[in-house]
Amino acid sequence: MAEITLTELNVWLDVGFTILYVVLVVALVGHFIGNVLTGRIKKRFVHKQWPHHEGPPVPFLPKFLHFQHVFSMFALAFSGLYIRFPFFDGGRTAMRWVHYVFMIIVTINLIWRLWYAFYAKQRDYKEFAITKEDIVTAPKVILYYTFVKNSKPHLGKYNVMQKGTYTLFVPLLILQAYTGFALVADQFIFGYSPRDLLLGWWLGALVGSTDLAGWYARTAHYVITWLFIILTTIHAYLSMTEDFPAFQSFFGLPSDHDSHGAHDDAHGHDTEPHGAPALNPSASKAE
Repeated sequence: MAEITLTELNVWLDVGFTILYVVLVVALVGHFIGNVLTGRIKKRFVHKQWPHHEGPPVPFLPKFLHFQHVFSMFALAFSGLYIRFPFFDGGRTAMRWVHYVFMIIVTINLIWRLWYAFYAKQRDYKEFAITKEDIVTAPKVILYYTFVKNSKPHLGKYNVMQKGTYTLFVPLLILQAYTGFALVADQFIFGYSPRDLLLGWWLGALVGSTDLAGWYARTAHYVITWLFIILTTIHAYLSMTEDFPAFQSFFGLPSDHDSHGAHDDAHGHDTEPHGAPALNPSASKAE
């Protein structure tokens, strides 16, 4: 059996993730139709029966960091996909600079958000911690999203799927930042490039060359990019269909949620995503 070439692998990744994303979009359309047929859309958007929110409003700083993160991730996704698939002429150099600038912003943003979660006066890391109760109730949350149950357990600000997604974003962002900086091949650090310093001494030694190590890093970076796109799409869809007023409030948009005062706490629904900042993204973010 002939070995697959690096170029062929890139093509397979392109085709595979494109098909996967199309399948995801079709699935979300089907899920929305399910929301309509079960009356959930009417209940929320017509009768204004949205989930009840616990605790004080989200402070300004995590809102600011989340908004900044969302904007930066869109800029990174657009510029990164252009670098991979240049769909207009003459923009490659500009898009690389856009990508470099926003990857630095996202890295600083991640560090700042982690500091806030664990060390700020209003630290909120416990809101994202997965407890034993979360694990026990996880099947019920899944059954709710698949329309088997009409409600999901209410244990706190986030349900277990939200917590798991937000937690997953942290290592993905760290790995994405690492592989992203490792793709810079310009030798401006005392004669070394970031790729030399981040990959050459260990991965380059393992696979035989720094160039090949760079290809592995580029592949990982590309795969994680698609993961963020997928997770962010799911996150955005659920944010708007499960708790649109929280989505509006978080981004400073007008909402009539408070004026109606109708909550869904009779069924113990969690919010999605409570308008609270993910430790993420993307996009990226999902249930």
